[in-house]
Amino acid sequence: MNHTTISRLGFYVALYGVVAILFWIGFFKYHPDEAAAIQGIVASSPLMAWLYDVASVNQVSAAIGTAEIIVGLLVAAYPISKKAGLVGGALASVIFLTTTSFLLTTPGVLHVSSLSGDTLAFPSLFGGFLAKDLVLLGASLVITGSAWQAVSAERSAQHAQDDALVADAA
Repeated sequence: MNHTTISRLGFYVALYGVVAILFWIGFFKYHPDEAAAIQGIVASSPLMAWLYDVASVNQVSAAIGTAEIIVGLLVAAYPISKKAGLVGGALASVIFLTTTSFLLTTPGVLHVSSLSGDTLAFPSLFGGFLAKDLVLLGASLVITGSAWQAVSAERSAQHAQDDALVADAA
């Protein structure tokens, strides 16, 4: 196995890892327990708190879940449609950037402890749970970049082909 094979394997593990997590958390958002579990996180977010002004706890959760499932499908389509992968990767990046922002807006994310007289803040169990979204954000950005590069290359190749046809016709 060489570095190219390992890089490609790592890319697809990351890609389908993102897909699996989006599907898993997306489908779980339809369960009342999950709807209740995310209520505090969403309500404390300046970006998302307004959702509860227009919809119920279960409706908000289901809408978020639906978005996660759709984004998962777009990311999963990467091997057959780089454009779908580009849109999916970008939207997954937005999802995981949003969930990462909860590290700053959700009470109880940091646990404060005194060691040797100094105050030290470190992630609580809940904060650690949210922190894993940094890795998912990174994977989503890699997917977005790869798809963007592929779409740009396809577009350049198409323009070159079109230019050649015009030159031949002249």
